[in-house]
Amino acid sequence: MKTIKIGDRVIGDDQPTYIIAEIGINHNGDVKLAKELIDVAAEAKVDAVKFQKRHLPSLYREDVLTDTLKYEQNFQYMIPILKEVELAEEDFFDLKNYCTQKGLEFLCTPFDLSSVDFLMKLGVNAFKIASADLANLELLEYVAGKGKPMLVSTGMSYWEEIEKAVSLLKDKNVPFALLHCRSVYPVWPREVNLRMINRLGRFGCPIGYSGHDIGITIPLVAASMGACIIEKHITLDRSMRGPDHKVSLEPYELKRLVRDIRVADQAMGKAKRFLLRGEVLNRELFGKSLIAATNIRAGSRITREMTKVLGPGKGLSPSRIGDLIGKVIHRDLREGDYFLEEDIDGPCTLDFSNSFRSRWGLISRFSDFQEMVAHGPRVIEFHLAEKDFHLGFKPNGSCPQELIVHVPEYIGDRLLDLCSGNGEIRTESVRMVQRAIDLTRIMAPHFQGNPKVIIHPGAMSLNTKLRKEPLRQSLSRSLEEIDGKGVEILLENLPPYPWYFGGQWKGNYFMDADEIRSFCKETGIRICFDLSHAALYCNAKEKDLTEFIHTVKPFIGHIHFSDAYGLDGEGVQIDEGDIDFAKIMPLFADYQGTWVPEIWRGHLQNGKGFIEALTKLRKYNL
Repeated sequence: MKTIKIGDRVIGDDQPTYIIAEIGINHNGDVKLAKELIDVAAEAKVDAVKFQKRHLPSLYREDVLTDTLKYEQNFQYMIPILKEVELAEEDFFDLKNYCTQKGLEFLCTPFDLSSVDFLMKLGVNAFKIASADLANLELLEYVAGKGKPMLVSTGMSYWEEIEKAVSLLKDKNVPFALLHCRSVYPVWPREVNLRMINRLGRFGCPIGYSGHDIGITIPLVAASMGACIIEKHITLDRSMRGPDHKVSLEPYELKRLVRDIRVADQAMGKAKRFLLRGEVLNRELFGKSLIAATNIRAGSRITREMTKVLGPGKGLSPSRIGDLIGKVIHRDLREGDYFLEEDIDGPCTLDFSNSFRSRWGLISRFSDFQEMVAHGPRVIEFHLAEKDFHLGFKPNGSCPQELIVHVPEYIGDRLLDLCSGNGEIRTESVRMVQRAIDLTRIMAPHFQGNPKVIIHPGAMSLNTKLRKEPLRQSLSRSLEEIDGKGVEILLENLPPYPWYFGGQWKGNYFMDADEIRSFCKETGIRICFDLSHAALYCNAKEKDLTEFIHTVKPFIGHIHFSDAYGLDGEGVQIDEGDIDFAKIMPLFADYQGTWVPEIWRGHLQNGKGFIEALTKLRKYNL
């Protein structure tokens, strides 16, 4: 489905639902009331508010306006109200400026050509077309000629009229969306007919729902069915005088609607399939693998009798049994060894030595160091766990790689936290960092260049929101107490909602680009830039990832490349998450420093996930 853009907001598939608070004429002609409704919309965090603009002499015959009593009761009711509530032109300028101050898009429905001209002068970024005017081809053509996006409601219209309107809009090559609507006040659930959302989708444009129903259930269902625009009337009090108040949401209901739609947005996800962190762990714990049922010599042809299925799920999936049988094994296996992908596809022979200009590397544990260096990286980044300090790791001889060491994130059952206001936790964290630096100094003579040490600053909490300034002060104090002689300390930018100890935590500091830049300027320290963490933070705070990168790039000393998904899906394989790598990677075209792919669990099966990431990244000329 195509997208449209209103202001800075892209609307369509795979985008957050665009929520419009329809003020309409519920301001009752009172600018003060209109601003109160704008405040309600801003507090609920909708995307836009919508008003209506009429020039009544251009809309109705003179006698309708001057002699209403000769017409039916509905005319006698509505015409006086429309006269009463129409705002002055200067009021519209005032209200549009007020919306801008509140961070809201100002939308408006013109009901006549004169109002279209006024809204152009007002500077709206899009037009809303009321259901009553979908068949008004003169108005549609006039608005389409202005070239601005159009949101067109389809209530009280026959299918043939919708087709004709769509044909006109496509001929004019104007961006537009269609909104399913039932133009009765109120519309009951049995009459809403939300299946029209799917039928309207055949026109290949964004589809929304403009609701005159009671409550928030129907809009939520519409959003879950793929409506990417939701429009609902709002009021301060449903008992107020006027035709639309009774089908409008009061402030607390609007907040609930926005909150629940944002939850639905997250639940809708995307068509891409990837495993969550918990799923990967559970797959390993509860899943099964193909393992050798006996000792197998290299050169043997695999038969079914040589295999059996046992947990955990760390090796080749049992679903690959058909691919494995009949293959000639290229390595010796002992009974109980896992079969791996390479037993089907052959050993990895990819040569990355001339694939990158910059200094690429791989993440390693002490236990799989030899497997990682076999791929020929220029950099090795050791991710330490607390137990690794007891292993006494020393490579044999001299290694051609540069050395990077990542400090453990845990101290027993606590998180390492250099930002902590608890003196005991902060002291223990400083001590852990110092142990890692001391170990790095021991390892450094076996590697090339000046080693780097990466630290998670901390500042995580479960429920409480922590104040930034005390966190910054504690971090500065901690760094002053650390002896970093002989290494370069890099602080890693953090994600907003990480998972630790089986629960989701909240980040409080060293996530925002501006606060990172400020801290780096003040202390002279550089960062390990984690692209996945940055993307998650930008997703959570609705910030632009490109601007984030521009802000922190001068302070980058090392990079972790991986994709990200939603608010907490970190370490996702390249091109399987939300990040637009075709847009982001050119920002690093001049980068000459060190980097690694940091795919979660990428070290398994001889670095399979890392190698896949390198294969995808080498097209970007790093």
